[in-house]
Amino acid sequence: MLRLRPRAVILSLFVLLAMAFGGRADHPKRVLLVYESESTLLAAEQIASGFHEYMEANAPEHIEYYTEYLDTLRFSTAEHRARLAGFLEAKYRPLNLDVVVAAGPGALRFVVETRERFARNVPVVFGAVTESSAAAGSLPADVKGVTSRFDLAKTVQLASRLQPQARKLTVMYGSAPFDRRWGDTAFAVLGKRYAGLDVEYVSGLSLDGFRSTAAGLSSDTALVILTVFEDAEGTKFVPRDAAAAITEASNAPVYSVYGSYFGPKVVGGHVGTFQSTGAQMAALSLDIVRGDHSAPQTTPAREAAVVDWGAVQHWGIDDILIPDGAEIVGFEPSAWERYRMPISAALLVMAAQMLTIAALVYQNQRGRRLEATLASERIELAHLSRRSQLGELSGAFAHELTQPLTSILANAEAGQKIASEPAPDMEEIRAIFDDIVADDRRASSVISQLRSMMLKGEASQEVLDLNEAVRQTVALARAEMVARRTEVEVQDEWASVRVKANLVQLQQVILNLLVNAADAMADIPPKQRRVEIAVAKGKNGYCELSVEDMGPGIPAEMRSEVFKPFVSSKGGLGLGLAICRSIVETQGGRLFFDDAVKRGARAVVILPSA
Repeated sequence: MLRLRPRAVILSLFVLLAMAFGGRADHPKRVLLVYESESTLLAAEQIASGFHEYMEANAPEHIEYYTEYLDTLRFSTAEHRARLAGFLEAKYRPLNLDVVVAAGPGALRFVVETRERFARNVPVVFGAVTESSAAAGSLPADVKGVTSRFDLAKTVQLASRLQPQARKLTVMYGSAPFDRRWGDTAFAVLGKRYAGLDVEYVSGLSLDGFRSTAAGLSSDTALVILTVFEDAEGTKFVPRDAAAAITEASNAPVYSVYGSYFGPKVVGGHVGTFQSTGAQMAALSLDIVRGDHSAPQTTPAREAAVVDWGAVQHWGIDDILIPDGAEIVGFEPSAWERYRMPISAALLVMAAQMLTIAALVYQNQRGRRLEATLASERIELAHLSRRSQLGELSGAFAHELTQPLTSILANAEAGQKIASEPAPDMEEIRAIFDDIVADDRRASSVISQLRSMMLKGEASQEVLDLNEAVRQTVALARAEMVARRTEVEVQDEWASVRVKANLVQLQQVILNLLVNAADAMADIPPKQRRVEIAVAKGKNGYCELSVEDMGPGIPAEMRSEVFKPFVSSKGGLGLGLAICRSIVETQGGRLFFDDAVKRGARAVVILPSA
């Protein structure tokens, strides 16, 4: 007989227990998802999407997922279910599953009936199951889930609210066992009249028959499409595809208890989305995986009134009829609704900019009008100043005219005497005529210059010779300078010094500076009274005109005030120099007194060269 030592026996038992319990504790968490439909059904896709999104966001530990699609809606025989049970037993019995998730009433019935073969004593979580299906049989305590109402009554109430003119309700469903059960439920809930609508039930038709019936509905009808897994001809469909085909042909607004049916012409319904149901199923499964079994056996799915905005627009339903709290899907807000605050801010900025621009334009126009007014007033003031200045020199101008007129008279009288002689000297008479012509031209020139300076005119500029302007002005003031016993010396350039200026206004400036220089020397001996006028080409495209006297100069206290209006050392109005500076600056130049001279005053005019 084989004898085992007690210590070896105890050690062996410990190893076996450790392997048994340790292996169970260390295996990864495994979840099996079982769908009653085939894999392309949109409801199954949405449940799977909601389930996995929740798990990825909330399950920190690794979980293995397995998925099976029973397709019992199209293959509903007992033999098919038995084959499925054997297949799942062979596939999953060796695995240690932690949770089995059943999506749909067919999957729930299958798992409850056969789980002992492939998932013995494994908790079950279900979803996408109505309250009546979940309560139809006594569920074991470890079978918990999310119940959906697929509330047909509230969906019809929503239709009655959105279509207050409706008088009739048409309910369509197919010929499969599931479809007929839905029809029985609908009749039990709605009867022949509900929510003020006469209820008509349409079934036992082919898909084309359903489409023709929907196309013949009147506009005062609301259409509810349940499920069409199979039509009267035995053709099987994915319910969403069949509903879409019927909806496309419908002449009346369409409603549904399934959110997966929503599309261009399905107005809405009281629904819970399959995605949110999948998320609720994931939350229950995660609690069980973590060892929390405190959840109630059934949890209602989150449902609400859902309205498709595109369908509301298509059927011309007034959006004011949409109930408060309803979820609106497919709503594309306008640019104003989406960006109200940025657009409002932009509009305010634009309005402020427009007001600023308008104010600037107004200010610019006002400035131009003011500038034009000032220019006009400046021209008027310069004209008045010239007339006043010429009035002061009227005696000199009279003397300037008297000389040629007297000479003309003397020559004319001499000519008369010579002409009365028996043999007149024609050469002498010709010389007399030449003198008369010269004196006449001299008088005419003086009158012409006086007239041009008396006229108001415009401040238009022209290209002129600065030397010639000085010579004409000095000639005009010659008699006045003689009367004041003042010598005027002109130092001009040999070449022409061309500037762009207004001749009359430039002569006014020269004449004013010349008379001011003579006035400044009134108290010194006549032999010392000399005015020097110099013309020179300057640098940087400018020409220079200077008028220098030998007087006492400008007092220090008046140097900063000399060009201001109403400032005078002669007892006058004190506008002459102010007007002269304004004239020169208007023509693009400068007028100033040279502070570097040691005796007298030197006024400098700078003008742009032409």
